[in-house]
Amino acid sequence: MPLTLPLIVPAIRLDQDAEAETRTALARARQPWVAGFILFGGEATQVAQLTAELRGVAERPIFIASDMERGAGQQVAGLTRLPDLGILGLAASPAEAEAFGELTAREAMRVGIDVVFGPCLDVRSELDNPILGNRSFGFDPQRVADLGRAYVSGVRAGGALPVAKHFPGHGATREDSHEALPVVHADLATLEARDLPPFRSALTWGGCPAVMAAHVAYPALDPSGAIATFSAPILARARAMAAEHPEHSGVLVFTDALMMAGATVPGGEPEAAARALAAGCDMLLYPDDPEAVAAALEDDADARRAAAARDLFLARGSEARAWLDDPNGCGDPDPELPEVPERVAARAVALAGGLVPFPSLVVLVDDDGIEERGDVLAAALQGRGVALARLRVGEHAGLEAPPAWGPEEGAERGLPSAAIVVFAQARAWKGASGVSEAGRRLARAVVDTLVDAGWFADVIWCAPRPGAACGTHIPGNGPQVERALAARLLGDVDPLAHP
Repeated sequence: MPLTLPLIVPAIRLDQDAEAETRTALARARQPWVAGFILFGGEATQVAQLTAELRGVAERPIFIASDMERGAGQQVAGLTRLPDLGILGLAASPAEAEAFGELTAREAMRVGIDVVFGPCLDVRSELDNPILGNRSFGFDPQRVADLGRAYVSGVRAGGALPVAKHFPGHGATREDSHEALPVVHADLATLEARDLPPFRSALTWGGCPAVMAAHVAYPALDPSGAIATFSAPILARARAMAAEHPEHSGVLVFTDALMMAGATVPGGEPEAAARALAAGCDMLLYPDDPEAVAAALEDDADARRAAAARDLFLARGSEARAWLDDPNGCGDPDPELPEVPERVAARAVALAGGLVPFPSLVVLVDDDGIEERGDVLAAALQGRGVALARLRVGEHAGLEAPPAWGPEEGAERGLPSAAIVVFAQARAWKGASGVSEAGRRLARAVVDTLVDAGWFADVIWCAPRPGAACGTHIPGNGPQVERALAARLLGDVDPLAHP
């Protein structure tokens, strides 16, 4: 008998064929095996309409989730894009991290998204990790724990349900579980001291209602070599941590996306789903073929347990939203909430230091083909008469040499200076730096062109790691970072001040 319990979480890819994806999602919402959806892309009005239609069609409680580590605008156009968590790790207090979580949740809830897949509680312990980068709060387990717990509290205060990932930690891998099966070979003492504290903090003290299991093997935690998604001993640790919370009400365990290479098994997605349920996972996230998974599973004891956990999870969300709507509660957001990311970004840029103010030319290099990236910085610079060049990797071979200043102008103004700003996000195919080989070549070519023309060239890496020609490293992107960077370059702030 095919599955009739709500355990499967299909994807809605509005960032691809939105019309076809909408039709498919509305048809799936009627299926009893759908627990909710994970949404990618779309515009705010479009998403709000779709999420309302999905709930109407389902005629039962479902959730809508989304990856929103960088704010609700990471997925939904028209909502706020926030800086990477690496910026928080460098410059935020726990109270500010809580504000980031609350702002994300409140905006997500406005368009019908009630589950936030975040924060990442992975500690950046392996510099050659190709996928984590600025998605992490940083390198210190205690700092990640403090900021992560605060972020979780903020999401809950905003009425949504946070999901901490990737349990028990993806920071020590040298492979990306989207493309391989990573193994963390650290011993138990190392894992207990380095990778587990942020999750313990979020679950035991922060009341985090859910975690996402990593498609990563940890032989010290499970000698069988099973990935966390398929490991009963590893998932039992998450439940034991949650059980220590003073108001313990369980923890829901999501798989990471079942279409990822790290979850590949000989029996395909149906077998992977069965193994995940048997190990203690509750929600089966993003299979490529959810219908095939539903047809292969049965309403057995594991499925019934998982469905009960989902119901408890949704009940916690209802309680949070009721609290927000309570006129006697504290449901109104702090009116200064949107200003917090601006302050944190300004502080992060100040702490990064090393910027040469008043450049005559700024060259923006985008390594990811993100259309709006650099717009905020470009507008601020052009408004003040700074010469600007914008290059996208794969679209431009390099920069034409600007004219060198003549002796008279050079004597008056000194060596002409330029700032090259490289924007890059972590992508597994790029390697650990987060900047592609083509991106590094382009940045180097720009520097060489300027130096050969008699200019001083300073490189600013807004990327997971700096490149070889390092002037300044800022661990993240986002419009707030661009505004802070513009202020520094234009001399609009005291370079010695601590915002």
